[in-house]
Amino acid sequence: MAAVRRSLRGLGGGEAALVAAGAVAAVAALALFGERRLGAPGLLLPAVVAGAALLFRRPVAAMTVAIALPVLMEGETFGVGPMTRLYDDLIRGLTPLDGLVALAVAATAFDVVRSGRGLRLPATLAYALGIVTLALCAGVVVTQAGGSSISDAVLDGRIVTYLIVLPIAIVNLDLSEATATRLIHGAVALAIAKAVLGLLALGAGISTEIEAGASLTYYEPTANWLILVALLGVLAALLTGSRPPLWMLLGTPLMVACLVLSYRRSFWIAAIVGLLLLLLLALATPRGRRVVVPAVALVAIAIWVLGSIDFQAQTPLTKRVESLNPTRLETNAEDRYRIDERVNVIAEIRAQPLSGLGFEEGWSAAARPLPVEHVDGRRYVHFALLWWWLKLGVLGALAYAAIVGTFLLLGWRAFRNSASATFRCFGLASLCALAGLLAIETTASFIGVDARFTVLFAAQLGLLAVVAAVRRSGPAAPARSDEAEPPAPLPALR
Repeated sequence: MAAVRRSLRGLGGGEAALVAAGAVAAVAALALFGERRLGAPGLLLPAVVAGAALLFRRPVAAMTVAIALPVLMEGETFGVGPMTRLYDDLIRGLTPLDGLVALAVAATAFDVVRSGRGLRLPATLAYALGIVTLALCAGVVVTQAGGSSISDAVLDGRIVTYLIVLPIAIVNLDLSEATATRLIHGAVALAIAKAVLGLLALGAGISTEIEAGASLTYYEPTANWLILVALLGVLAALLTGSRPPLWMLLGTPLMVACLVLSYRRSFWIAAIVGLLLLLLLALATPRGRRVVVPAVALVAIAIWVLGSIDFQAQTPLTKRVESLNPTRLETNAEDRYRIDERVNVIAEIRAQPLSGLGFEEGWSAAARPLPVEHVDGRRYVHFALLWWWLKLGVLGALAYAAIVGTFLLLGWRAFRNSASATFRCFGLASLCALAGLLAIETTASFIGVDARFTVLFAAQLGLLAVVAAVRRSGPAAPARSDEAEPPAPLPALR
């Protein structure tokens, strides 16, 4: 900026006027383009471009914005129109969200080259991302063979690309331990803020409606995932003897209320699975053993109280709880649809087990008739592993297994080996939350399918790789075979 100001001072009056006129014309053109593509909010496009230029020299800030904005800005189900502009088609299917991710990755790459510190990639993460890259390339080839252009095939796979580029970018950020700690605390603060916004939206009735005209907090998975991880992190701190800040404890009831009132049965199940695993791992510590008994007693009392209250049978919460009964699956059209869909998808995979169908083509097997049909329903699968296998072939199934296995491994290492209590709680919460996610991804597909969720999940994977590399003080931990001689090892955070 200083060089630009010196150059402007060296111009004559006529030249300076021409430069100013050109700048005004460029701003007007950007504003006009933004208004045509995005409506009234697009008038802010010049300010967005100026902000992007500033963020480009601050990669940590650019990455934070790229992750926080899609968490804050909900999709169509939230009922606040301007929020959805982040996911509107901008150019050939590309969205402003894609631009944010590209900016963050480019800013990190530029900073790595400028600083000369070299590319870092832990071997554990490299193996998983290598398999995902191979699966993505195979999916692009199959999609192109199905009649799509190469550019369209690449664009169709951009969400899977998030899983590759974001973790690599995050491990190459110049993070200190203090900065990483602030990022984790900031994520919890963001979860509490989302809980407050969700409860306000529910009170105002501006979110998606379920039965009997009742609104919910968040239908889409991103906010529910962040809140679940934050809740498990606070509980992990309590069970392992850490002392979470008071503001985290005060925000916990808000996050619980928001998660319950999302009416997402899948995330209720994930929360139960995560809590059970968290309690099991907490039993390994003396502090955990002391806290588990009163915690179980409180849960038992809560169940007894809930069972003794005469709830109205027509309340939405009661209906959603009752729908968890396995005997009701046959009578619920949507639950039945998932079962019949799975039969057909497995039949389609058996027909093409190696190559898959690519990103564009939908499954067409008719092994079992469907009770209902959804728009573009045959391009989606309510089972994440089957989606990866159907779209990307057997390499896709291996890539999904590699990603979740690496996430679990890094979460465990962060929990067992990290230097700070914050890092250990983050690792434990991530580990337990993923156990719950694996349970619910048998009924829905999020990783690599939902753009907002994938951005958050990929960022979490990268941050786990960062904190897992910071070991406890004291005797050196034994070397691991997969980290002995990596080409570009991830050093301990400075």
